[in-house]
Amino acid sequence: MSALDGNSTTGLLEAGVAEYGGRAYGLEPLVLPPAPVPSSGDAHLTGRYAELLGTTRTRTDPDAVDPGALVPLGAAGSEEQLFWFRWITGHQLTFMLWQELGRRAAEAAVPAPPEEVAAAARLVRGYSAMLLYTASCTRDVYHRIIRPSMALHHPAFSGAWARDYGPVRALLRGRLPEAWVGWEDVMLDECALNDAVHEGIAAKLVPDAPSLLQSAAGDGRALPRDVRAVLFDTYFLTLRAPCSPAEVAAQLLRRIRVVRDDLAANGLYPAAASSRAEKPDALRTARVEEIERTVPRLLGEIARDCVRLSAPEARAPSPTRAYEHPLEGSGSHGT
Repeated sequence: MSALDGNSTTGLLEAGVAEYGGRAYGLEPLVLPPAPVPSSGDAHLTGRYAELLGTTRTRTDPDAVDPGALVPLGAAGSEEQLFWFRWITGHQLTFMLWQELGRRAAEAAVPAPPEEVAAAARLVRGYSAMLLYTASCTRDVYHRIIRPSMALHHPAFSGAWARDYGPVRALLRGRLPEAWVGWEDVMLDECALNDAVHEGIAAKLVPDAPSLLQSAAGDGRALPRDVRAVLFDTYFLTLRAPCSPAEVAAQLLRRIRVVRDDLAANGLYPAAASSRAEKPDALRTARVEEIERTVPRLLGEIARDCVRLSAPEARAPSPTRAYEHPLEGSGSHGT
């Protein structure tokens, strides 16, 4: 059975919903396995890659995005709607990137092929990009809409409850698999950049406020870890069930497609919102702004990695190019 037939979540959505979420900036449930599953590729999914990703793919411009897929913020609705869409969808994408990163680390052979390490480095960079994407909201929307919604879900709501973060926590803190020996500098550099993005976002959104977890210290009895994980999943419309690798990949492509469409229509920092002006110095460094400029291209590369296309233009770049200039070329959205 293909993950894209009518019996799968993705297949049902494709059959009955013409656009992601059924409307501009709508949401979709995400179905993930409780733990990463080995990927063996899927010929049918690979054949439909361009269609699912929504790209106009040519040999001269394999990362082109259809600019008409979403209309800009002013014509589509309020900034609350846009930034809520980004908050939920960007986190869903993050869960999939964590699962794929954890799978690659767990399955890494000694010595790891250079293209595998390059793909892992892109996943860490992709996580940094999703941090910037979800936190592109204005400070007003964050404190008026997003933070209260988490507090209502649970007063101690915390990203530490995320089920898929645990397996990659040590890696993101610099403890790498033995198989990646020889590439430590590359991976540690990406992890350090990710940490800097984290700190910059905290300075942007909550410069003077404690986290919800800190605010709720001593308020009530701590919930069991598994219960916290379920609460976290349900907030982000994520379900856990047996799920094939191709189904996961198809859901990844749907989200990459709509995020790229959003960025093509609005840019990372929409002109009608105050997000760009609220950036602290930590998010104005050349390396962070490079991520902001190249999110669509980076997501396209991650999509190719996860679907494992065999076409020559879809293969991972050489290690030297991938690590020294991992995101060459300009992105398709304004920053």
